[in-house]
Amino acid sequence: MAMRLFIFDMGEVILTDVRTLERVAEALGIDEEALKADYLIYDMALMDGYMSVESYYDHLSHKFLLPRIDGDPFARYFSPAVNWTMLGYVDALRKRGHRCVIGSNTFKPHWDIILGYDGRPADHFDALYASHLIHLSKPEEAFFRHIASQEGFDYEDVSFIDDRRVNTDSASRLGIETLLYAGPDKDAKAAAFFARYLS
Repeated sequence: MAMRLFIFDMGEVILTDVRTLERVAEALGIDEEALKADYLIYDMALMDGYMSVESYYDHLSHKFLLPRIDGDPFARYFSPAVNWTMLGYVDALRKRGHRCVIGSNTFKPHWDIILGYDGRPADHFDALYASHLIHLSKPEEAFFRHIASQEGFDYEDVSFIDDRRVNTDSASRLGIETLLYAGPDKDAKAAAFFARYLS
């Protein structure tokens, strides 16, 4: 079988329980829904690396009349679990000669932790594409174009695994094969999806 490029999302695919907004809201004494609504305004600027997390903390202090925010709450309350089953597929695909990379919407506080996380899940991949470093994020089609170009693959030879439909729909429009890793049957869907490349 010809070499194929597999792009894996990090959050809720390779690492689970990555959400931190609820914990940050509680720690800072901010209403959870108010923080979520505010964060959505700045989400893409943070993910694309055009706004520093320090600037966002300064904004939160001003908007919600908080004292200066010490430390890095987004890092402090980031404690995901590793999806070893999915990493097993990554390892098996690479042994079959396929190329596996991370394509993740993330920002510096989380990315720094991910790189050195227990079990070092990032080390299982051939390359890492973090949105805040490449200044592109999903679901923009440019995100997928960039990775395919950097890796030297045509879209028809690329597979993308993500937990959000808006992202898989975007990749699909380019002709990229996708797996929506979501729902109660997500592990069964993943097993069937990868079996075609591992049999």
